[in-house]
This record gives sequence, C-alpha cells and structure tokens, in this order.
Amino acid sequence: MKILIVCAKLNGGGAERVGVMLANGLAKRGHNVSMLSNLMVPVVYQVSEQVKLSNLVSTNNNKFTKWFSAIKNVRKTIQKERPDVIIGIMGLCTLISYIANIGFKIPLVMTEHNSFERPASAPMPLYLKVLKFYCNRLYKHITVLTEADKKAIGNRLKGITVMPNPLQLTPVSKIPVKEKIVLAAGRLDSWHYKGLDLLIKAWGKLNGEYTYENGQRSPADEGWRLQIAGTGNEKSLNYLRQLCVEKGVNNSIDFLGFRNDIEDLYKKAEVFVLSSRYEGFGLVLIEAMSQGCACVACDYKGRQSEIITDDSMGLCCEPENIELLANNIGKIVSNDKYRKQVQCNAVERSKHYSLEIITTKWEQYLTSIIK
Repeated sequence: MKILIVCAKLNGGGAERVGVMLANGLAKRGHNVSMLSNLMVPVVYQVSEQVKLSNLVSTNNNKFTKWFSAIKNVRKTIQKERPDVIIGIMGLCTLISYIANIGFKIPLVMTEHNSFERPASAPMPLYLKVLKFYCNRLYKHITVLTEADKKAIGNRLKGITVMPNPLQLTPVSKIPVKEKIVLAAGRLDSWHYKGLDLLIKAWGKLNGEYTYENGQRSPADEGWRLQIAGTGNEKSLNYLRQLCVEKGVNNSIDFLGFRNDIEDLYKKAEVFVLSSRYEGFGLVLIEAMSQGCACVACDYKGRQSEIITDDSMGLCCEPENIELLANNIGKIVSNDKYRKQVQCNAVERSKHYSLEIITTKWEQYLTSIIK
C-alpha cells in the first residue's frame, strides 16, 4: 500500500510517538510510507530511513499562514504520490488532510488518542465535545483506543474501529532485579488529570493514617519509596510537595523531574501506579507491565481493565477512591509471592500490544477500507 501519515510534530506527545511507531512498523512490512510533519521544530522520535519524511509546513510563525501552508503541502503530496490511504494523527492534522483531499476522495482515517468520556470532577470542555462529536462526523473512518470509547460514542459517529496503541519497549525476558520503589509518571502540571494528589493521599494513608497491628510496619518503614517522574512548573511542584508534608510522607516521596531513562525506572520499580481520574489508554501502563512492574490502575469506566483483565495481571480500582487505591498498593507491596506472580503475568500480557501485532491489525484495517 501507498500510505500517507500526517502528524503535527515529532516530539512531546504520546499520539505523535504512536504515529512514528505506526509509520516505522508499516514501512518495515514493505509498504510505501510517506510522513508529513513540522520539521521546523526539534525532532525527538526516530523515523525509520524506510519512511519518506517531508515538511508539513512552509512557515512556523503566524498560525494562520502556518496551517494554510500545511493544507497546500498535503495537497501537493497527494497530487504527486497518489496514496491509497491517508492517516491523520489527531484532529487538526486530520482536518487539514480532509480539506487537502477534497476532489481526490482518497480514504482518510481519523485517529483519536483521547477518551470520549470524562468524570464530573474533570469535565470535557465544550470545544472538545464539538470536535469529538460533531467535527468527527466529517470522517467515514475513525479509530479509537478502547471498546469503552466505542460504547460511549454509540451511534453518534459512524465507522468506529478500536485500535489500541502499540508498545514501544521490548518486554523483558526475565524480571529484572527490583528495588522497593512504587513508581508513577506524568506531567506535574496535569496533576489533577493524572491524579497525583490522589496518589499522595493514598500513600499518606498507607504510611500515616492506617493503624497497623501485630507488629506490622508501614511500607515506608519497610524501606519502600514512592517516586514520581515528570516535569512541571514551580507552582505545581510546590503544591504537591506541600501535600506530601500535610500527609506526613515528604520523607518517603521523591520527585524525579523530567527523565529520559524511563525504561530504566520501570526496570527498577517493583510497582507502577496509574492514578489518573480518566485516561484514554494507559500507554505507560503497558510499558511498565512490559518491564516487569506489578501495576495498580485507576480505571475510569473500564478502559484500563481492557489491559489488566483480571487480578493475576495487576489491580484496578475506581478513580478518586483513595481508600481502594491505598488498599491495592498495600496488597501488592505487602505480598511478595503475589507481586512476583503479577509481574510475570504482566510481562506476558504486554506482549499483546507489541508493534508487530498492532501493525498487523492496521494492515488488515487499511486493506478493508481501500477499494
């Protein structure tokens, strides 16, 4: 197949990283893959030499002229290469591709990378509702990350196909030597969405507010530490640090800042926690599982339990339930035998999201929509 992928940039976002992985995976299979992206900003993700990479924009100054030039460049690429299918990574790039594709009628796929539902504590902005449930009516082919999202959409949109994100990391063949670390990762400025306040409060319950009997000691007393990887502004960091002080756990929590060695952090950590109030698809969850972490995930309306399908692979609990979150972390931390079983099963489960498997799904899907 001749495939054109349009992606806003090649850094800084999970959707963009998935776009690059998809391009690389399809090119490796022998497909003719072209990719348009903004090459005027730093490129972080490594694009295969088998992928033809070109600049999406002709200017990077004024937003209007920038995206107008993007439409022109996509149209020129369509005219020159006549792809069999176009894949837009998220809303803006798909809309640009839709406009550029007028008159050509080449099948266009809109890839959604965020949840279609949010809890009352973190409502979806009106503009996002318009984009998701009205602008998406323009497209005949839309991919979403989970069955839960497909169910939430119902009959409001057509042409919905579930396509999970692929795993970038190679699953470990043997569980690495672990340390007494409970790891979390997420932008500190998004602490409310990522539920980092809930995680700190749950850690506080485990190490300050619970009454342990029969001589049992708290996780912190046993040498366990909570580590949070991710950058953020000073205001966000100060808020979270103050919360640690209030809950009496400032001496057992480390803020690691931005890290480019997240794979090594996964390998060291016994446990990984996804405490988000909502999450489209837990990419960090399958990454952590692949490196032998026993995982605890807050599961908004069944999205993460599509990954952790039973307690042998990890533990899920409803979001914003600090008591349950603390209990689940405590269950894994305190039971060595159970934790080791979960770690092994987690690695095996993560293999279902390998790039090879997800690329095959994409091949079958694209073949079905090309006439």
